[in-house]
Amino acid sequence: MTEVEETFQSTMCRLLLYSPFSFNMLVGMVQEPSESIETLGVRVKNGRITLGYNPKFFASLEESERTFVLIHEMMHVLLHHCTHRSSGDLRRARKENVAMDLAINCMIPEEVGVKMPRFKEDVGDKKKGEILGLLPSMFGFKDGLSYEQYLALLDKKFPDDTIILIPMQGDGGQDGSMVISEKCPLGKIIKHRIDESHGEGYDEDAFIDDYVRNVVENIERNHNWGHLGANAIEMVKKAQEQPLNWGDILRLKLGPFLSFQKEPSRRRWNKHYGKPFLGNTTKSVEPVAVYADTSGSVGSADLSRFIVEIERIANYTGVYLWSFDTDVKDPDEEVLFTRRSIDSIEFKGRGGTCFAPVFEHARSRQISQVVVLTDGFADAVSQEQIEGLDVIWVITKGGSKQDKAGTVIEMQ
Repeated sequence: MTEVEETFQSTMCRLLLYSPFSFNMLVGMVQEPSESIETLGVRVKNGRITLGYNPKFFASLEESERTFVLIHEMMHVLLHHCTHRSSGDLRRARKENVAMDLAINCMIPEEVGVKMPRFKEDVGDKKKGEILGLLPSMFGFKDGLSYEQYLALLDKKFPDDTIILIPMQGDGGQDGSMVISEKCPLGKIIKHRIDESHGEGYDEDAFIDDYVRNVVENIERNHNWGHLGANAIEMVKKAQEQPLNWGDILRLKLGPFLSFQKEPSRRRWNKHYGKPFLGNTTKSVEPVAVYADTSGSVGSADLSRFIVEIERIANYTGVYLWSFDTDVKDPDEEVLFTRRSIDSIEFKGRGGTCFAPVFEHARSRQISQVVVLTDGFADAVSQEQIEGLDVIWVITKGGSKQDKAGTVIEMQ
């Protein structure tokens, strides 16, 4: 074991006093010294969490500073930052990185034995003894906010068009090796205070997300929060919440009208025995009429996501799909969605939006189960208008949920 590795292990042991949860998490991680890392960073790959650290940087820190940076990296894991999909836009990704550090650094209280690193010498316009890291006060923000709140504040104060990216010194300027220039307002603050490569390659990992939630449950059960403040603990707990996906809610609401029963069908042969034995299809209890608002206010991306969810529902019951704006397009066409490929669906319209024709059309087809995809900005819909119909509204993000009789679900 090298001297730096011994130092690392010694700092880990100190975590038992100041941050027991950080110690327990580190023990189960891959610890990887590497000269290719500027400071420290966590990443997830193949279902494993790896903490990489630069041996020279780690050795240059005081013992209390080493304790701080290890707790800092563990907080990235607890807050699910390393299983957050990084933005493909480099300017956005760099701001996300800054927002994550702002959220974490003000959560970790400085005390005897735990101290935020300081510059060991003058670097650029940063003076020896100044804090080597980012704090909300440097931006004029208040402490104790979440990553999402800091990101919103950064977006407002430093719009993307004010951020200048330049090639990272020593690299060939290839895509992904760009940093924020200190000549722009954001770069002037963060230069030398953050490793901008942090966050690169962050991606979603459901397995690690579940693992972290289990870790947090154990921390709470055993009261192993250490010196973490009450506000920080609440933020960690909140980060473990799993909002129910709008698609799951849609299928849940339609549950009473869907069937999982199988019945013999001449449309397919038995998959085990072949001819002449009949196969099975899912019994349809009642068909569902789906109306997609194709006015100019609903984007193609929302339409695509909606269609994927409708395809899942079509596995269990008959689904008729129509598009509408001020009226229903091709109202006499009646082809079950289950017999059409997604690629062949042609959405017509792109005019204004009116809901009354939708309900009139459903009644004319004697269908009582209705799903409407829309941004919601149109005429109000009263209970009298949908009498005799079970209506589910799927509202695009940021749309209007007001004055909608029936069940309202917002896409996220």
